[in-house]
Amino acid sequence: MTRAEITLFIAKSLSISLNGKNLEQIIKVLKSQKIDWDLFVKISTSQLVLPTLYCNYKRNHLLHFLPEDLVAYMQEITSLNRDRNLQIIEQINELNNLLKQNGVTPIYIKGAGYLTQDLYEDPAERMVGDIDFWVSKSANDVSVKILSEHNYKPVSDLGYHPPQFKHYPRLYNDGYIAAVEIHKEMLVETYALEFNYETIKDNVIQYNGFSVLGYDDQKALCIFSNQINDYGFDYKTIGLKNAYDFLLLNEKEPATDFALRFNKLKTPILCFLASVDYLFGDLVLAFDNNKKVQKYLKGFKSLLYNPRKRKLYSRIIGIKLFLTSRLKVISKSFVNKEYRIWLLKRISDKRWQREKLVQLKLKKPKKN
Repeated sequence: MTRAEITLFIAKSLSISLNGKNLEQIIKVLKSQKIDWDLFVKISTSQLVLPTLYCNYKRNHLLHFLPEDLVAYMQEITSLNRDRNLQIIEQINELNNLLKQNGVTPIYIKGAGYLTQDLYEDPAERMVGDIDFWVSKSANDVSVKILSEHNYKPVSDLGYHPPQFKHYPRLYNDGYIAAVEIHKEMLVETYALEFNYETIKDNVIQYNGFSVLGYDDQKALCIFSNQINDYGFDYKTIGLKNAYDFLLLNEKEPATDFALRFNKLKTPILCFLASVDYLFGDLVLAFDNNKKVQKYLKGFKSLLYNPRKRKLYSRIIGIKLFLTSRLKVISKSFVNKEYRIWLLKRISDKRWQREKLVQLKLKKPKKN
């Protein structure tokens, strides 16, 4: 099987509990025994959905179709992830109590938010990195102060960090398993006026003492995290983890018309929906399949089925995004003192200088 075929197989496997037609197709493919299991593991691991696949196969009694050593490996990873997530849930509980006692009501988002509202049948399904929560701009500095007073420290040891529009630099505590990100914004300035704390605060849901976004806002953020923050819209890719999250959220409150309230963000949402609908096998998602979306989906399919084209396209987009981001920082440094100070510290950093010389192949990397 090709990479594209394996990707489609994984996507449809993720939705077998939601789509009976996909379950029939997956059983047929599993019985054929023509699956490249090494590639299956490579892609599902890079997409952070290996435990999700294990849980879905187990729920639908399909594990006997898989090689025994693969089942054992998937079971071990899933078990480790379950243990980690249970520890994260305990950490969220303590954070929630700490912040509320000090007058701050955090809104848990992304993986942390999904764990607090029991979005998954098994907490082992979702791989979670950081604990992300959203507060108003007025509560941002207070939240940082509270966590700092309770032994949370910056993850970076550089002693300086770039000016952050969206969130404070990641914090960690030696006594806990996950780092924490305190968000005051969720999107870059280009889109922040369309999706910000003021636009979501009235739709917040209370679940077992935790605050989470309303379902439409959760679906929107799930898409934006991939399409905007991870540049999926530019690269014409979608994260299977994000897609699975979206499908579960949409099961809770089926609707895709939330896209209509946006202006600049409407097209990235519609393109995400079209890509998910294609990869996951015609889920009958109602969306405006306009000419822009059709063109995007055509490009998405072309890159999916042509690895060489994908590699070249990704390289070009990567260079474009890199140059754009650097030019923005330089231009901001002329008018913004905070950016200017950070840039001067950055270019005078000996570690950064060496890193760039290694990248330019003007120096050899240090041996471990």
